[in-house]
Amino acid sequence: MRRPPRAAVTPARLWAAVATGVACAAALHLGHGRAFVSLSWDPHAVNCLPELHLALLVHRPPATIERGDYLFWKATATGALSYVSEEFVLKRVAGVPGDRLSIRAGRVFINGRLVTEGLDDAVLYRRKPADFEREDVIPPGRYFMIGTARLSNDSRYWGYLPRDVVAGKGYRIY
Repeated sequence: MRRPPRAAVTPARLWAAVATGVACAAALHLGHGRAFVSLSWDPHAVNCLPELHLALLVHRPPATIERGDYLFWKATATGALSYVSEEFVLKRVAGVPGDRLSIRAGRVFINGRLVTEGLDDAVLYRRKPADFEREDVIPPGRYFMIGTARLSNDSRYWGYLPRDVVAGKGYRIY
């Protein structure tokens, strides 16, 4: 999976992206003190979504969910990732209901297509990588979520995300 070269992250570009995001957030703010949108970035030293520096989060459960969408939910909603100190978890949809999932030899395939590699976080669960291997069809109302980094704690380890816990969609700003 080769990606095109990305422009360097410079302070000027980052501030321009933040300003754009703040302007969008201000324009889409609902009354009654409740934000309709917010901004998000990954504060961790090893980002789980290295392609995403800044995202606009739309706080409304989406009508449709497709492969490649960024979804977010409350960290405590599923039990998995409840240790996360941020209010929301943001991951990318790799598989939707009806897709065929295969995890073999540390490689994750959806419908025969490689979507990510590595089971390095197996040690966090005190298990061997082979314990996470499986062949499955993603059930209705469930999504297979990934970070695009090897060290992302995602559906490879804790299973499918239920649709009813999805708080909204994220959109890459920068």
